[in-house]
Amino acid sequence: MIAIGHFLFVTAFSGYFSKKDWQEWADKRIMMSEKLDDWLINVSLSRDIDELSKALCDLLIDESHRIKSIPLFSDAVIGYYYLKYLDGKLSLQDLLLKSGDEADGGEGASVECEEFYAILNDVEKNKQLMEDSSFQKKIFVLFEPFGKIAELQKENLESY
Repeated sequence: MIAIGHFLFVTAFSGYFSKKDWQEWADKRIMMSEKLDDWLINVSLSRDIDELSKALCDLLIDESHRIKSIPLFSDAVIGYYYLKYLDGKLSLQDLLLKSGDEADGGEGASVECEEFYAILNDVEKNKQLMEDSSFQKKIFVLFEPFGKIAELQKENLESY
């Protein structure tokens, strides 16, 4: 079993999916399903992140009890931020700030917030650092594990 509710919620919470995206995702599954789950209909009708959270609430609780290998929520959020960065939708500074904020106040991340903030401070002190190949590799090494989590969740959402 996959944690589809968790994957859908983190995709929306991170801003990777917009309201239109989650509604279209749900609508497509509704059209393909012979047996409809209430949560899927409620996702389709959700107008904002709060309604989406309510639509997924029971499913999220059920998944939390039955699935033991759900990645840390904040790690997935950071992974989606990284994908947005790779897509050119977030600057490096925004990626580092948002990742630091998520690691600091989110649901637990595998990297401490100070690591993101320290790199952000380095970039703010020296903008030319972003052009340095060893610095770019440092960013890749830091964010690649998060990106892999998000990519895997995206694949599961697409194939659900």
